[in-house]
Amino acid sequence: MNLRCLLPHSLRDRAIIAWLAGMGVFAFSCPAVHAAADRVAVWPAAAGAPVSPDYEVTLSRAGETWRPATFWSYSRAVDKTVDPEGKYIKLTFLALHSTEPKAPERNRDTYAHSWTQFDFSGGPVEVTVKIRRPLPGITLPLRSAAVLPSIHGIQARIEGGDTIRFTLARPAKIAVVPNAREALGQLAQQEEKQALEGYRNPLFLFARAPEKDVPAKEAKGTLVIRPGQTVTPAEFSRAKVIWFEPGLHDYSRFPGDEQYYMVLRTGQTVYLAGGAWLLGNFRSEVRRPIEDIPLVRGRGVLSGDKQPWDGVPYVRTVIANVRLDGITVTDPHNHIQHSIAPVRDVAVVGAWHGNTDGLTVEPRPGDRYDGWHIDDCFVMAADTNLKVGGSARARNYVAWQLSNAEPAWIRNPDRCVVDGLYIIAFNNWPPPGAGASRQTFNLHGGRGGVKRTIVRNVVVEAPFVPLLFLLPAEDPGAPQFEDVIFENVVVTTPYISAKSPIGAARADGPATGRIVFRNLVINGVRVTNANCRDYFELLHGVTPGKELVFE
Repeated sequence: MNLRCLLPHSLRDRAIIAWLAGMGVFAFSCPAVHAAADRVAVWPAAAGAPVSPDYEVTLSRAGETWRPATFWSYSRAVDKTVDPEGKYIKLTFLALHSTEPKAPERNRDTYAHSWTQFDFSGGPVEVTVKIRRPLPGITLPLRSAAVLPSIHGIQARIEGGDTIRFTLARPAKIAVVPNAREALGQLAQQEEKQALEGYRNPLFLFARAPEKDVPAKEAKGTLVIRPGQTVTPAEFSRAKVIWFEPGLHDYSRFPGDEQYYMVLRTGQTVYLAGGAWLLGNFRSEVRRPIEDIPLVRGRGVLSGDKQPWDGVPYVRTVIANVRLDGITVTDPHNHIQHSIAPVRDVAVVGAWHGNTDGLTVEPRPGDRYDGWHIDDCFVMAADTNLKVGGSARARNYVAWQLSNAEPAWIRNPDRCVVDGLYIIAFNNWPPPGAGASRQTFNLHGGRGGVKRTIVRNVVVEAPFVPLLFLLPAEDPGAPQFEDVIFENVVVTTPYISAKSPIGAARADGPATGRIVFRNLVINGVRVTNANCRDYFELLHGVTPGKELVFE
């Protein structure tokens, strides 16, 4: 069943989001801005880094201007692992889940994007985004632009037919989508939905607050690495701080580890200075406790573009059991990370094939942590984007989802909290007759069920989604859901392919238990026990007001 709202992305829906934000319902916390560090910091592109041919970004404030480096990544067919002779081998898994080998701009998904980053504090910055050349699929002159997520309330204006301007009042991680309004209009003419206009080739912008407590470069025990310099694993191991200077560093074949990881030990810090572009991946010798896990931080870029591609999930991840703070990860060759190590203020871009999962945190019993495992991140993924379970805690997460898998998978949670999730693109639409093959939320308990879980302050504003919630009852040993709450969920999307199934597939299936939705609004309509069948497919053992409750 195809569910459509009459006023796609209506002013009413945006007003609801804005009102809830103003009332403090949505608490999108940005890093603190301190007037004492009243500055804008930008960094040049490292020689050899992929500079964007599509977009140019200029910043201005109080008569000063800055031109941050703007980078580029584009979709490529993935067929990249090598045999002992160095020849590429085709992998079955990636052959099934990667971009088709054709001109990227002919793909139905997002086929390219540009991105830039800078630090600022002390007041607003004017941002100018100029399209440098005609882009496939984006109609010029421009008619509109969206700055997402809309929770920030940033209004863009068009100048000269190829330029977008807006004011950034505080640090934020955002996407700029040219002709977003026109994309929605074109979707109305298509039965099978796809990414259109700026959703095919957006600009991502990562504005962060200035760094604090930067390691001293001259301190004893610091290993400073210049561009082009090669160090040994033994030198890595002896250093307390490993400092990569601005420029290109190729450590994609670091010796001493069969997966080419740069191996870190307890207490070590890697600092990627702004302007550093590091090809390689990291893993830690220690996994627990969290306090002992080494840290990779800074304003530099970690690229997986030259790592061996692998068709086996959980192998050759970009990061293995390492804390991350403030860096950008681009062109991952596999999953980003499966770990309890905290990830803060990180952006992930350039994820194109079906094995590039985003961030996964699934603590096991006994892994106690009072902070946020994932905090203030922007992640582009072509496989599961955010995956949490156990007692994981994630907040302020922006998801740009390509056509494979789902933006959020909550698996076997117990005392799990997700607070602040903003899904701004989900480019999956099932072909005619296929039904919905993906879901926005996959809340899956498996054996043991879903217990004591809260998902709150969620905005879904992708142009289309296959379905919203997949809430299956599968474990015959116990009710599947216990003390599960969805709170303050606002969905603004004109096209939903199917209703959300909840319950057991068979009449003799397991008990569903109980799920509570507090303030669920879909396209301006508050969902209640009375109208929930308009949006949910109630399977065996589900009664509104009993197993499925709306408040």
